[in-house]
Amino acid sequence: MAQLLALVEKHLGAQFDGVVEWLRDQNGLDDIEQRLRAGDIRGVVQSIDDAALKFAAETHASFVHAAQTASSWLNDQVPDALVRFDTNVPNVVAAAQQNQLEWVTDMRQETREVVHQILVDGARTNANPREMARDIRDSIGLTGQQESAVRSYRAALESQDWSNALGRELSSGHSDRTIAAARAADKALTQQQIDLAVERYRQAQVQARAVTIARTEALRNVHAGADAAFQQAIDRGDVSAEELEGQWNPGPNTRYARPDHRATELTEQRPAYGEPFQMPDGTQMMRPGDPAGGPDNVINCRCTKSVRYRAAA
Repeated sequence: MAQLLALVEKHLGAQFDGVVEWLRDQNGLDDIEQRLRAGDIRGVVQSIDDAALKFAAETHASFVHAAQTASSWLNDQVPDALVRFDTNVPNVVAAAQQNQLEWVTDMRQETREVVHQILVDGARTNANPREMARDIRDSIGLTGQQESAVRSYRAALESQDWSNALGRELSSGHSDRTIAAARAADKALTQQQIDLAVERYRQAQVQARAVTIARTEALRNVHAGADAAFQQAIDRGDVSAEELEGQWNPGPNTRYARPDHRATELTEQRPAYGEPFQMPDGTQMMRPGDPAGGPDNVINCRCTKSVRYRAAA
C-alpha cells in the first residue's frame, strides 16, 4: 500500500502542476484584461470546469488502479476464486461522478473568492486593469493565502522592502542572491528581475500545493479504491468480511505526524472489513483519508491501512 501511495502521489502531483499550467495557457494576460475592461467578472477566468474535470479524471484513475491492484492481491490469497474488479457497477460510477462534482465546485468557489479579493484590493489601491489581470493570472492554482503571499512578494520587490522579500520559505535561492546583490549595491531590481523572481515564487507555491493535494487525494482514492474492490469480492461471495482484517499503519514520525494516528490504542485495532477504526478522540474512520475524519485527520495524513486475509477456520 505504501509503495502504491508513493507512485500515485507522484503522478497526481505532476498532473495538478500540468492542469494549473494548462489553465494559465487558456487565460492569457491580454484576455483577462479584456474581460475585466468589459466588466465580465464572472468569466474573467475561463475553462475552470474543464481543468477540474481533467484532474478529477486522474484522481478516479487512481481509484480504479488501486481497486484493480487490491483485486489482484486478493485473487492470489483466496483459493478457488476468480477475483476481478468491475468498473461499471453503480457505486464505482458514482465515485467518479462525486469526484467530478467536488472538484468543479471547489475550483469554481476558490477562483471566485480569490478573484473577488484581488478586485477589492485593486479598487482600494487604485490598481489598473492590467495590474489586476496580472495578479489574477498569477493566482491560478493557488489558495487565497498563497495568492496573497505572491502579491506581497511582488510588492516587497517593487518597493525595495528587502527584509520582507528575503528569506521566505518558498523563495528561490537564485532570486534571493539577486535581491541581496541589489540591496548591497543600493539599487532597484529591473522589472524583468522582479517578474522572474515572482514567477519562481509562484511556481514554488503551486508545487507546494500540488504536494498537499496529491498526498490527500492519493490517500483518499487509493484506500477507497481498495475498499471498493474488497466490497465487490464480498458481495460476489468470493470472500467474507470476517476473513479480512484491517490495520492502521502510522506514517513517518515527523514533526507533522499526528499523535493520535500513532497511538497504540489505534494501531493495535484489527477491525473486520466494514468495521471502522476508533480514533483516540472517539472519531470513527473507515481508513486513512476517510472524509468522516474531518480536515484535522485527513489533510497531509501519511498513514496507510493494510488488509490481511485470514482463511476461515
